[in-house]
Amino acid sequence: MRSPPEPRSPLLAALPGGRVQHAARLIGDGPAVTTLCRKRGTPTSDGDGLPYCASCRNRPNPISQQSHL
Repeated sequence: MRSPPEPRSPLLAALPGGRVQHAARLIGDGPAVTTLCRKRGTPTSDGDGLPYCASCRNRPNPISQQSHL
């Protein structure tokens, strides 16, 4: 049985100088990330206590939500 794929943007991250948290994924082996709203950088934290990025919220996670049978 195949395990379900991980979401392509599974992390929450705050970028340097940012005021919001983003949905992000690692670039290669990290530590740099790219966000759903197409920002890049090395996260300073996971963004606890910060509001969620409106641009990330408006973009769908780029992995299909359909079942692969």
